[in-house]
Amino acid sequence: MFELGGFAYSITNDIGLIAFAIAGSYKGINRKLDILGVSILGFLTALGGGITRDVLANRTPAAFCGYNDIGFTALGILIALLIYKISSKDLSKSVILKIFDAVGLAAFAVTGGVVAFNSGFNIAGIIMLSFLTAVGGGMISDVLSNTTPLVLKEDFYATCAIIGAIWFYIAIKMGLNGNIVVYSTFCVVFVIRVLAIFFGWKLPKL
Repeated sequence: MFELGGFAYSITNDIGLIAFAIAGSYKGINRKLDILGVSILGFLTALGGGITRDVLANRTPAAFCGYNDIGFTALGILIALLIYKISSKDLSKSVILKIFDAVGLAAFAVTGGVVAFNSGFNIAGIIMLSFLTAVGGGMISDVLSNTTPLVLKEDFYATCAIIGAIWFYIAIKMGLNGNIVVYSTFCVVFVIRVLAIFFGWKLPKL
């Protein structure tokens, strides 16, 4: 089993929180919300997927235990506000923000897989929990900001998390070291998502 408090898990979780908090905050900035609205979208984007994951895994949501998740999310929101204050530009559609989002997607696909595996889920459960952890918070914040969820309009977005979850399961069955499984899964999801951004990859339409 993976150690949920281990370095590999912790670093990917913290990176995901900051990245998604930044991406979520910019959704609020783009919608011209006040600072409370921006903060709410930042918190929901960063924490929503993890809370959903923990509820399905019959765990007390990590966001409600201690101050680590709340603290790193608040840091991400602060970074987003500082970047906007300094640049005074709308970065909501920029490649930079998409990269931040890709980091969050990769990180949370990993943490979802770890929690699912430690909870005894089969491959279907691992894929589902990775998927929901990676895209759940973004979907909630998109709905609240009256935006079509990214997962429904970006052809190669949620697919990256699914591919990462499959690799996560394969890597475990190969007997790879836990840290290698975590970091390699992060890289798989992140690289595929970045390639999709730059090359405009799309799934075939019916």
